[in-house]
Amino acid sequence: MRVLHSAPYFYPAWAYGGIPRLSYHLCADLLKLGVKIEVITTDAFDRRQRRENLNFTIDGIPVRAYQNLSNRLAYDWQFFFPRGLAKEEKGIRNYDFVHLHGHRNFLNARINRWANQAGVPIILQPNGTLVNIERRQGLKAVYDLLSGDREVENAALFIAVSEAEKKQFRELGISADKIRVVPNGVLVENPNPGVNFKEKFGIKGDYLLYLGKLTPRKGIEYVISALKFLPDQKIQAVIAGNDMGMTPKLKALASQLGLNERVIFTGLLDSPWKEAAYREALATVYAGAYEIFGLVQFESILCGTPAIVADDCGAGEWIRKSGGGLAVPYADAPAIAGAVKELDREKMKAEIKKAQEWIKKNLSWGSVAEQVKEIYREMVRGK
Repeated sequence: MRVLHSAPYFYPAWAYGGIPRLSYHLCADLLKLGVKIEVITTDAFDRRQRRENLNFTIDGIPVRAYQNLSNRLAYDWQFFFPRGLAKEEKGIRNYDFVHLHGHRNFLNARINRWANQAGVPIILQPNGTLVNIERRQGLKAVYDLLSGDREVENAALFIAVSEAEKKQFRELGISADKIRVVPNGVLVENPNPGVNFKEKFGIKGDYLLYLGKLTPRKGIEYVISALKFLPDQKIQAVIAGNDMGMTPKLKALASQLGLNERVIFTGLLDSPWKEAAYREALATVYAGAYEIFGLVQFESILCGTPAIVADDCGAGEWIRKSGGGLAVPYADAPAIAGAVKELDREKMKAEIKKAQEWIKKNLSWGSVAEQVKEIYREMVRGK
């Protein structure tokens, strides 16, 4: 099988969140299973930099990147205008499938259209981007009218990463027989990082960790507000991740609540500091809305730290399956504080170890790639 994967951002554009990391690991393990993989992406890297190498191979995966018209538009507005992409049109018919990661971007829109015209089946794996939520909902609605709805109609199959995301698909009118549920894989690069996070950031005592993109739906303000409801007034909150415009509001909230000294913003953390942040935290709090999976919660558990997640989404669904943490209502700072008071790291050691074994068995990238390869086989049989 020869499969083209398309994502507007790819290895190592970690500033864009989970999709670059998830698409890279999936492609790498599919390649190990004998699937011929090629990747189309853009030069998106982070707010300040573009990708330097436009054509490269990583772990055997050939990657072709196209330069965006504007790096600022790509990062701040998610407008990806890859120049020179038209040269890919004729080659689309040479693939058995096109596998798209993410939705509502011009890169995948063009690949979608060309694949549909060439009669090449399209697999859409939106990873939380199919529903119109959070920022710029008006613009997204216009995009859907002009192109997005047609892109969804063109897809032969959809991959949801949880039953919660499958439910979102069904509410959009997608038939159940076109949906397969395959979880994301989880991999921790340095479970024993060998560096001291507290020392680096001047933290004296315990802290709650939020790690992820700083966007409105992540519920970060409730993590900060939870500090007011904790009896131990020395506990701090570490907010780690790439800012998508939320930092000024979060800092203003901390100031308003008199918590300036207890809230630390670290920016994006790469390995080994990311793993060190997990290991030294009292708990990782990942209590956002519309979290269809929750990669952060499993990374935290693999590093030995329990996770607190919102119970109305895929993150809550998966924490109940794996163990290793607690679920709380979304937008409920007192509930987060209550969960923190309930956690006993010493008593949870056995549960954390059991959860780690469950994650390694059920959420390894090898296992996930096997499931995706079987979907490819299913589509070949169904052609």
